Amino acid sequence: MHGSFNFLLHLIGFGMITTSLLAGWLVERRIRRESDWGIKLAFIQTNRTLGLLTPVASVLMLVTGIVNIFNLFPADPSLWFAQGWLVAKIILFAFLLTNGAVFGPIISRKRTKLIRELREGSAPPESEETVRIFSKNLTTFYMVQSLLLLVILFLSAFGDGKHPGAF
Repeated sequence: MHGSFNFLLHLIGFGMITTSLLAGWLVERRIRRESDWGIKLAFIQTNRTLGLLTPVASVLMLVTGIVNIFNLFPADPSLWFAQGWLVAKIILFAFLLTNGAVFGPIISRKRTKLIRELREGSAPPESEETVRIFSKNLTTFYMVQSLLLLVILFLSAFGDGKHPGAF
């Protein structure tokens, strides 16, 4: 059996991102069902803690992905531009990271601030409806992120080139 530790680390990074997305979505579903504002805030804190896994996994995926490109094309790394599946995968991964770093935290921060105000009783009128809208936006965010990750997985599994260190 021939294998690459870099490829194994890449798979571990993918698993970490998948775990973070799945756990975040499950906690988000629980937040939406909860009626007590204090308990919602506790679940939001749990979700934020789970979200800390994502930057580590993203950096791991980026570094090992770059090394995988050099392993796949050892003679001339610039040849990867001709691999459409790989270019599409990199573009989708960049979109996944940008979407996850920008939109998810913005929506989550706004919702958390509003829930804190609701718990304290200082929230403006119509705040509960706004919290519901933010929650729907976060559910959509998790669905988009999951779809992007599935497309990346599909491109990896069925792309032309395979990593020379695949186990």
